[in-house]
Amino acid sequence: MRILFALLSLVLLAATKTDAGDLISLPVTKDNSIVMVDGEWTENAGQQGQIRVKGNQHIVAMAFDMSAIAGKRVKQAALVCVQGQETISGVTLSTIASRWDETRSNGLTAGIEGVGGWGYLGGRFPAVCGGNGFTRVHQTKSLIRDGRYHWDVPADMVHAMAIGVADGLAIHEHDTDYRRNPTIFSHQQSGKKPYLLVELDDSAEADPDPATNLRLKAVDDKSARLTLTSPTQGFAYEVTVDGHSLGRHNIPLVRPGHSQTIPLRDLPPSITTDQAYEIRVVTLSRTGQRSPAAVLRSVILKSAPVVRPPLAFAPPHPSPINGLSVIPVTDKFDASGEAVGELPENYRTHNPIFDGRQVRLTAAAGEVVGFQLLLRGDVGKPVAVKVDMESPETRVDLHHALYVPANGRRIPDPLLPLPETVTLQSNRDQCIVADIYIPFDSSPGVRRGQITISDGRVVPLSINVLPFALPRQATFLCEMNGYGLPDHVNDYYALQQIAYDHRVHANILHYSHNTAAPGSRKSNLDMRLRSGRRMDNKRYDAIQPDSKTGYWDDFVEAFGPYIDGSLFQDGHRGPIPAPGFYLTFHESWPLNCRAYFNGNPDAYQAFQAHPEYARTYVNVLQDFARLADANGWKQTGFQVYFNNKGSLDEKTKAPWILDEPTSYWDYRALRFYGELTDRGRDVAADVQIDYRIDISRPEYCRGQLGGRDDLWVVSSAAFQNYRRLVTDRIDRDGLKAWVYGTTNHVHESNRNVQAWALDAWQYGATGIVPWQTVNKNGSALKEADQLGVFIFDKDPAGQTVVRHSMRLKAYRDAQQLIEYLNLLQQQRGWTQQQMRRFVSQYVDLNAQVHKTNDADAGTSAYGRLSAAGLESLRIATARLLVAGQNNPPIDQDPATRR
Repeated sequence: MRILFALLSLVLLAATKTDAGDLISLPVTKDNSIVMVDGEWTENAGQQGQIRVKGNQHIVAMAFDMSAIAGKRVKQAALVCVQGQETISGVTLSTIASRWDETRSNGLTAGIEGVGGWGYLGGRFPAVCGGNGFTRVHQTKSLIRDGRYHWDVPADMVHAMAIGVADGLAIHEHDTDYRRNPTIFSHQQSGKKPYLLVELDDSAEADPDPATNLRLKAVDDKSARLTLTSPTQGFAYEVTVDGHSLGRHNIPLVRPGHSQTIPLRDLPPSITTDQAYEIRVVTLSRTGQRSPAAVLRSVILKSAPVVRPPLAFAPPHPSPINGLSVIPVTDKFDASGEAVGELPENYRTHNPIFDGRQVRLTAAAGEVVGFQLLLRGDVGKPVAVKVDMESPETRVDLHHALYVPANGRRIPDPLLPLPETVTLQSNRDQCIVADIYIPFDSSPGVRRGQITISDGRVVPLSINVLPFALPRQATFLCEMNGYGLPDHVNDYYALQQIAYDHRVHANILHYSHNTAAPGSRKSNLDMRLRSGRRMDNKRYDAIQPDSKTGYWDDFVEAFGPYIDGSLFQDGHRGPIPAPGFYLTFHESWPLNCRAYFNGNPDAYQAFQAHPEYARTYVNVLQDFARLADANGWKQTGFQVYFNNKGSLDEKTKAPWILDEPTSYWDYRALRFYGELTDRGRDVAADVQIDYRIDISRPEYCRGQLGGRDDLWVVSSAAFQNYRRLVTDRIDRDGLKAWVYGTTNHVHESNRNVQAWALDAWQYGATGIVPWQTVNKNGSALKEADQLGVFIFDKDPAGQTVVRHSMRLKAYRDAQQLIEYLNLLQQQRGWTQQQMRRFVSQYVDLNAQVHKTNDADAGTSAYGRLSAAGLESLRIATARLLVAGQNNPPIDQDPATRR
């Protein structure tokens, strides 16, 4: 049918008729190649004779004169474009959910007066096409005849344009080979203009029915949700609020007989809070017929007040202790005493926890609080340092920070256990870090202690324990990424123990990119077990086609204690199952991908001659799911994750880029493997096996990942630029989203880590993933390593030991702060927008994401984050939590109450 229709399109149309069965040529009225390349986002190609259709870098927007088919029904259609340079093998066509101007539009703006982006303020072009913003999407291979592309267009895409619910088509190339510059001729080129060829349909179109059961939920002072029951007859909706048209990017097409939700947002300033307005919903048919309006009058936006409790920290003491400073664990000074980042001039002796003479801390039950002690004294004098608490059950860990070269300075970062003595200098700090573990069963009240230096200096210490406890299991996850298992399982356990003590977890990937070729090693599970025997990786990998079981004995022995949490039986939080754990399932485990691959870029077609490939994947995953169920591993966060970056031509790698996908075929392959994973994990519904996708281009899914409740790990840059796209997926599909990026540089403020976590959390992410956090060779003990949060070292006996960075404390403090905020949101019933407003009273989370190259995970920097803001936010949250329990307001210490 497609070939026949394409051949018909070659007929030269001397006249245009509108009878059913005739071919109608609809001319292009505007077109533009929208550029989405760094440094070129503001370029416009609306007047060029040839325009690029190039991967994810140039997507063409094109609109047509639809007047010739007004009121008509379409049977089928094709987009005809004259080929320019290179060849385009296939494209994604989608509708565009925003009005746009040919000569003023670019990647960042539609060029329409009064709209700051595409459809809404900050919206980029991909947000209103490609299946995003309720747009229709269609994949089509290129048919080329006489130098013209013929791309079939679904009839309903034409209907959407004809009745005004779409403003043209977006043309997005399937491939992403940027060595080429494919082009088509634009409507500016006489004799080679594109056109839409349409065949009409003489079947009758039923009159549309109105929507019913309109219900409104005012979310906050920016948005609301309109829920309705869709009619049995109808195609699209037109929604107005107080006479203002709701943007098309917020309006779905009709799904007959379903309950549908329409977000009411991006409203004009005239729509104010706590006022009732009229909402009208009209159903449109495919031919533009209109139903009677369904009308609802209600308050759309509601005021969402938040509380700002008063705060008071202790005033500075007039005579601080000489040569001694105490600062929060997230701040730092270099070896010469200069601040890292912007800190107040007297911050060393006056900050939220120290007044120059006394340390005052506040903690929930179960929390770990800490501080840095900066010591100076007589040159060469050795001193011992102790931190004692009056409660003997309170655990105190002390570490000595090493200063390492970083950006021309020497800055404290790696931590070693505190030796018996440290040697003082008069003009250089010795940095000592204390962690104090508050027991979960602690009753509220003040705990006393002191910091003692053997030269006679003593600092009183008090901890005000609050009348609530943190949850033992993290509700916001910090997953510390790493590659390659250590040699011995004890080293793996040591790594996880340090992570556990900081309320994070380390997830170590145990396979490489070169796993796809027949006979290649498919995984790397060969740690030495406690028994002294190595894991039998060869047997683990030796799965034959159509096998129904795997070999799990060594897997259970090595990972079982970590997976079920028994490894931490005696730990501060008790036995906590692993929040995140990579399984070995990927495109080349259980079976090597290339041995069964037929060369077709479409994963759904690539293994047709070998159905045993997919069957084996499903069989072995089902076997694992049953194993996990039998072992009671029902709280562990198992992940099926496809890490590989491949290409069709590299025979030792996967045919697709499955980690940070880029082309249409990559997203389609992820959908294929996701459906296999669904079949495998469904046999044990109580076992948590997430299908994880690490994605830096969520805007280019082209409809392939829609409707799936997977785990997306989204790059920091994507979460910044396409935040609404991700949060909409969270709301509509039940998607879980984490944000990945890179830990701040050693020479930058560690508060960037906390701000990054907060920023991700406040927009609905449930975790962050710092990239590549394990320094395996110990170099981070001698020179700054941005990535080295965990550091492998050797003790004097030559045994492997695991150290950690001061920046790990920032992750812990960020995680605990978010636990406070989650408790507050549960207690108060605040919306996410209210929580954002509450947080913004204390901290500025406007970030810049810096990337050194396209593969860089991205480092977020928060330039206007005040030193005391995060501690003020924590104390304010604690105040409200305590007030919500009908207890008196709290202060850091009774001595500072007012």
